[in-house]
Amino acid sequence: MPAFIPKLIREFCQAASHSFSYNLKRNLYIWFGILWGLPIPLVTILIHIHFLEKAGSQELLLDVVRAPAQWFFLAHPLIFGLIFGILGTIRNEKDGQLNEAIKKLKELSSQDPLTGLKNRRFFVHNFHDECARSLRREESIFLLFLDIDDFKMVNDSYGHHIGDIVLIELGNFLRRECRPYDIPVRWGGEEFLILLRATDENAAVLYTERIRLGIESGISPAISFPITVSIGLAQHEDNDTLDQICERADQALYHAKQKGKNRVVSWNALQGTMQG
Repeated sequence: MPAFIPKLIREFCQAASHSFSYNLKRNLYIWFGILWGLPIPLVTILIHIHFLEKAGSQELLLDVVRAPAQWFFLAHPLIFGLIFGILGTIRNEKDGQLNEAIKKLKELSSQDPLTGLKNRRFFVHNFHDECARSLRREESIFLLFLDIDDFKMVNDSYGHHIGDIVLIELGNFLRRECRPYDIPVRWGGEEFLILLRATDENAAVLYTERIRLGIESGISPAISFPITVSIGLAQHEDNDTLDQICERADQALYHAKQKGKNRVVSWNALQGTMQG
């Protein structure tokens, strides 16, 4: 016996014990089975009547109904309905498993497996939609580019396992601190992004400083040493591409690192300093 046969038998028996297999309102496979089996008794009844007419029977329909052999054929629509109802339950469960697998694959494709935050792929695909949504709501958008200070030293001193814990706890911290409509993202390595909605740059800077100070104060008991981040801040401008706003935020982050780390630098403020 092929190895898959016992599995099919188990699935059929499990489905037979499921109430959905006999639900006439929801399981359309039952009605499909009934319609599938209906021609069998109709054909056999017509054939039976034909032979009874030749034999000179006067009570054709009554004789047909009383024939034990015909009972078997009359039961076919019910038998088919029952079988198809059970198969419908199996199909319904398979579809549910497939949809769940597709859902998990979508989550995996858009989620960073280590931190649980959205990943770079998700952000790239959704950036312009988020910008259009904020434009309709007349909201300003800011991009926060975070980088963990001296992260290589953390890995070298404490090991990559501790480095992973730092990334995980930072992801948890950003998830807690960000509002439901802001989007924290692990960009790659020790770099994180936050797509922030704010009324103006002052509000965005205050929010960013709160994030920086929260990290400096300690984000988890699991981390026994201080960690800090440098953050570059850039505002979305009309017709900005993702590369353009990321470039400005990255330049602001670079200057935050150059100025001593553990600080926030705004691109607009940086431009004003350069022009001055």
